[in-house]
Amino acid sequence: MLRAIALALLVVAAPRAALARGPSTPEERKRAVQTTRRLEKEPLSRTSMEGRRWLFKWIVEIPDINVTSCKGPLDGLQEDEEGYGQLLYVQSVFGMAAFLVEHPDKKNDWVAVQTAGIESVLRAYEAIRKADSEATWKELDRLVSAQKAGKLRAIVKEEMAECGKPEEERLGPMPRDAI
Repeated sequence: MLRAIALALLVVAAPRAALARGPSTPEERKRAVQTTRRLEKEPLSRTSMEGRRWLFKWIVEIPDINVTSCKGPLDGLQEDEEGYGQLLYVQSVFGMAAFLVEHPDKKNDWVAVQTAGIESVLRAYEAIRKADSEATWKELDRLVSAQKAGKLRAIVKEEMAECGKPEEERLGPMPRDAI
């Protein structure tokens, strides 16, 4: 549910919002990275929702940093309406944006960007597990193991291969193609 709302908001609002303002400022980029890192360390803090709201709004509004969520190993998180799954899923978007701020030269390396998003999720997951030992996801545990074994990038490349395709191939036929 949260993913559907988030994606709809990104698709509808992003072009309009991006036209309404200029590129992100150095101060905003610094704040985005700091907020993302704080959410990784303290995802359940009292101020975490405020940070998430600001980051999400900022990502939607700015025209110079574009984040794409792709089908992959985090998909199960978005269906978790009772636990922390949706919170963790959105963390991947923040992690990707922070990575792009820190590594603008990597914007065309979809594997690096998606991996950074998943690594952000895994840091937040670790913090949540410390606060709530019952919060577990087999898929995230598998990704943690892969990360420790140095295989996370390979998993991203394999399981999210559709992400590396041009947009028209990922989405299938476009409505204009039917005309």
